[in-house]
Amino acid sequence: MERRLLYAIALMIGIMILSNVIFRPVERPLEPGTPGDETTATRQAPAGGEEPEPSGAERAAEEMAAALAEPGEMEVPGREEAPTPRDGETVIVRSDLYEYRFDTRGARLVGATMLEYENFASGGHLGANVELIRPDDAILTYGVTLRGDTVSLASVVFDASATRLDVTNGPVELTFEAAVGQVTFDVTYRFQPDDYRIEASGGLRGLGDVGHALLIGLGRGIDMNEAVPQEDRGARALVTRSRSGQISAERLGGVDDGESVPAAGGPFSWVASKSKYWLAALVTPPNSPGVGGVMLRGVAEEDVAVMQATLPVPAGSEGFEYVAYIGPQDFERLQAVGQELHNVNPYGWSWFRWFIRPFGNLIVAVLIWMHESFALAYGWVLILFGVASRIVLFPLYQISMRQQMKQMAMQPEVKQLQERYKGDAQRLQQEQMKLYKEHGVNPLGGCLPMLVPFPILITLFFVFQNTIEFRGVPFLWLADLSLRDPLFIVPALMGGSMLLLAWITQRGMETSGQMKMFSYVLPVVFTFFFASLAAGLNLYYTASNIASLPQQLYLSRERRKAQPAVSRKNS
Repeated sequence: MERRLLYAIALMIGIMILSNVIFRPVERPLEPGTPGDETTATRQAPAGGEEPEPSGAERAAEEMAAALAEPGEMEVPGREEAPTPRDGETVIVRSDLYEYRFDTRGARLVGATMLEYENFASGGHLGANVELIRPDDAILTYGVTLRGDTVSLASVVFDASATRLDVTNGPVELTFEAAVGQVTFDVTYRFQPDDYRIEASGGLRGLGDVGHALLIGLGRGIDMNEAVPQEDRGARALVTRSRSGQISAERLGGVDDGESVPAAGGPFSWVASKSKYWLAALVTPPNSPGVGGVMLRGVAEEDVAVMQATLPVPAGSEGFEYVAYIGPQDFERLQAVGQELHNVNPYGWSWFRWFIRPFGNLIVAVLIWMHESFALAYGWVLILFGVASRIVLFPLYQISMRQQMKQMAMQPEVKQLQERYKGDAQRLQQEQMKLYKEHGVNPLGGCLPMLVPFPILITLFFVFQNTIEFRGVPFLWLADLSLRDPLFIVPALMGGSMLLLAWITQRGMETSGQMKMFSYVLPVVFTFFFASLAAGLNLYYTASNIASLPQQLYLSRERRKAQPAVSRKNS
């Protein structure tokens, strides 16, 4: 039984160490031609081979396509080039939480500064506020697909309802509008002072009852803002939630340069461009057609891809509407948006996510509740959580100890069975199970309760990798709970507490030399492995170990008391 426990522990350690090497997130194959993808739509001629005479609305649509076609970007073949576009102006929207900057040329969002968060990336941005949009990029860019033609609105200079908006005293609206011939395109944004949600609505006017699709750009990936750049780049992904509730993530680095592929699984209730802690998401109303599809186009830069979502606007509808969330992956804020947006950064490996995702969400909710309810720093919250988890799990350790004592008392009878049936493994197993049943012993009862803390530990491993609540949070000498301890004090304390627990556990137990050696080597392995992980995770595990010392002393004393009785019974 001891060997099975050690094998289980070793397996879990191996999984944690090799997770980023062997079990990389599964990238589902992206196949062109996904249903609902409007960006590659082509006009189909009728069976007779001749195209019918376009209606008045269709002529207006073609005139708009001709007027808006931009040279070099989604050109419509056979049409004259548009005039050289004039420069746009910057519109600033500012609250206590954010500063959004729009360019009237294309009505696009070119800046999103998070005023409550510091940029930890090395270089010129270190110490400034977090900036989500790269200097040469933009999101919420627009294009239109109608009658098979796809045109961009990036060169159109819109009229804005204001040049600067203050959102500190209440919600405000900003409208962009541009007229091309008889056709008008408008989009209105509604901003809240205490939320990163942007309510958007608008439409094409002057086309009549003509269905079309709106193309909305999500940029090329969130800008760098973290102290560990490889983690930030590796976390860049397009995340989608299908109408059936399936959440999938596609790494931006998985699309080759020049390759254009649609994300599979549409239509979607929301789509999002994410990094480790930040998010740019489009969320559609539950009763709408949703996002028809998302195209990804690879570029030469590593871990970068151009993302463009398609929003169908059916014939007869008044226009389009969606909610854009441009901000941090704050658990409570994302939960308030609905439609499971709080799961946009799924924890763990895809094959184990069914367990880690809800369990991780529960742990995060408990930690936030403790932080807010007791007004405690997150460092103290983690210490209390570690102590509380040991108190809650103590009955399981008692069960494990009792099962171990029963198994120790049965060893002479087990050895007799092994001698009697050493040539018949199947019969030996049957007789052993019968013996366990007679004595009321569960063969796994001695080790399974001791494995219960490991799911918590594994879940916390992923929680600290992705939860923004711990980002930049100091505690005592620790500058950031989400980063490793620069002095390696907490990992050393954790390793020391594990060694002390191993020594206490060995008292009152008859173990082999191999078992003892493994028990003392394991803490050393854990110490070196955990030294590079988040300081908050080490803090939790250290507090949990120290809290278990009195429990292990009690269990060890109980085992020593029971040993004479066991010895008398065996003799």
